[in-house]
Amino acid sequence: MMGKSSRVMNQGVLHRRGGGGGDGGGSAARGWEGDDGDVMLPPRTCEAEVLGIIGYGGVGKKVEMLAKALGMKVLISGRKGGGDDTAAAATTTTTSPPPHTPGQQPERTPFTTLLRTASVVVLCCPRSPETINLISAPELALMPPHALLINVSRGGVVDEPALLEALQAKRIAGAATDVFLTEPATPDNSVLLLGEDKTRDLNLLTTPHVAWYAEETIKAYNRALQDNLRGWLGKEGRPKYPVVWYGKDSAEQE
Repeated sequence: MMGKSSRVMNQGVLHRRGGGGGDGGGSAARGWEGDDGDVMLPPRTCEAEVLGIIGYGGVGKKVEMLAKALGMKVLISGRKGGGDDTAAAATTTTTSPPPHTPGQQPERTPFTTLLRTASVVVLCCPRSPETINLISAPELALMPPHALLINVSRGGVVDEPALLEALQAKRIAGAATDVFLTEPATPDNSVLLLGEDKTRDLNLLTTPHVAWYAEETIKAYNRALQDNLRGWLGKEGRPKYPVVWYGKDSAEQE
């Protein structure tokens, strides 16, 4: 979780520092002066960022913690199409919800309001029938032109052709994705893998599903594997961390 959340913050900083950071959504800035004469646009400060989180599980909570530590305003999204979503479609807010204590559910911002308001939208949600193409052309059209989209959820949550079109049209300032609809992703199965020369102009950062990869994560996976084996071979007769369990006590847990 910490590996993914740290990657989110790194991607956000890189995008603001590496191009597309100004309110105009430009992609100039890769040095003191670009090859084409463009002058570097000043990046936004962390205090000026409004970070919207879609998917408030373990990764989403870590992203919230890091963003608030950097002084960002943080909004947590409600479900798409939720009861307050339509009523709040035309409203925006740049004020963080009231602080909440650990274990307490935070105040939710309607989905469309978050898209209209956030300068950085981070996707941390699982892939499910409800989240396929959660972000497509209509949602991208709601985002302000200086906004960034960061996807560390699962492939298919973002409509890849729609994202490419939005970047080409400069409707948003940039995007970063660690996941793809088809993996391993190649130029033959993803429109987002265009080559460095083209993605630089689009302010698009792609990584091959490695946001989870960190030394602490590997150690945690190894510990979980050992705990599962001990549980399976020991008195309990079942893994400690089952994804799906069809043992004799499964009915009792449902």
